[in-house]
Amino acid sequence: MKQTEAERTGMALKAGAERALRAERAPGLRWWLRRRSVVGYAFVAPALAFLLVFAFLPFVFTIYVSLHEWNMLTPVTSMPFRGLENYRYLLLDDPLFRQTFANTVTFAVGNVALSTLLGLMVALALNSRVRFRTFWRAIYFLPYVTSSVAIAIVWANIYNANYGLLNGILEMLGLPPQRFLASVSQAMPSVIAVAVWHSVGYFMILFLAGLQNIPGELYDAAKVDGAGDWQRFRFITLPLLKPTMLFVVVVNTLISLQVFDLVFILTNGGPVNATNTLVLYMYRTAFEFTRMGRATAMAILLFLITFVITLVQLHLLRERR
Repeated sequence: MKQTEAERTGMALKAGAERALRAERAPGLRWWLRRRSVVGYAFVAPALAFLLVFAFLPFVFTIYVSLHEWNMLTPVTSMPFRGLENYRYLLLDDPLFRQTFANTVTFAVGNVALSTLLGLMVALALNSRVRFRTFWRAIYFLPYVTSSVAIAIVWANIYNANYGLLNGILEMLGLPPQRFLASVSQAMPSVIAVAVWHSVGYFMILFLAGLQNIPGELYDAAKVDGAGDWQRFRFITLPLLKPTMLFVVVVNTLISLQVFDLVFILTNGGPVNATNTLVLYMYRTAFEFTRMGRATAMAILLFLITFVITLVQLHLLRERR
């Protein structure tokens, strides 16, 4: 009985598989496969070692120190054990910790909301066919690549209550001068304004990348159907920008919760702790008061707060997709 073409093909494939299996079981091939695995692990090992030395081990050491009292002068091996006392003190007995936490949340909410909104608005404007749009994109992005220390020094002079540019403009307009960074009520909004000005260009670039990935045919079809600008933005642009929006909000929140340099240079936490943030308070506790146990406990609490807020944001934003 003659074999069909399909049967001959099946037998050939089966024979090839058996030969491959026998070859794989051969000692030489097994050695070669093991060698390939070793080479792969060798390439990954430096990155893993870097993470182990500079990320995982310091994190474990931070947790260890947070359970002790250490002034950086005594040996690590002789640190007095305090258990959860540092955490208890911060959460229950330290009003300044609660104030700096509230200040940090206020800064984060203001900075995330304004820089995300303005970044999207600028991206929408510069995604259209405006003249010299490459030039304007570079202008808006320039503050982000400028040193934050230099930016803080420049803005500290602009905000200066005696000779600052802003008060000079107000005087020309016949308006009373403002204290800005020296005012308890104006200091935090002033710092938020600098942070927004500094970061809006970065988020503009991210939104531009998202906008340019939206197919133009969708807008053309919507125009044919009679959709206006707002309808196209609401039903096409916003839904397709959700992944970019998720990334921008999460990254912006992480950056905002760790703000230090702008606050340190502009106000140094003042006036009367009105702009004191968790990271600045942590820095002072560690290096001015040499209470490393409490400072590392703050670091762990900040990590947990950031982790929880990020998870909530991811859940809420993904739920709306």
